[in-house]
Amino acid sequence: MTIGAIARSKATTPETENEDFVCLRETRDRIVRELGLQGADAELELSMGMSEDFEGAIKLGSDEVRVGTTIFGERPPKSEAKVV
Repeated sequence: MTIGAIARSKATTPETENEDFVCLRETRDRIVRELGLQGADAELELSMGMSEDFEGAIKLGSDEVRVGTTIFGERPPKSEAKVV
């Protein structure tokens, strides 16, 4: 699981790519090359993107995204959070 800076996600438009996601994808690709992985071994999954930016993450090759806020709603502020 990788997490890019939320500021980059908010600054990204439909016409631009999230620079953090590009860097993460390129890093994954470089690791595959440097390790000489081939075939099924070269299929390293890339987990990046959350509720606010999952569409851009998928466009840039994410295999998994976290969308908890989309499903369950916003979390309460930390000052209001309670352990039950």
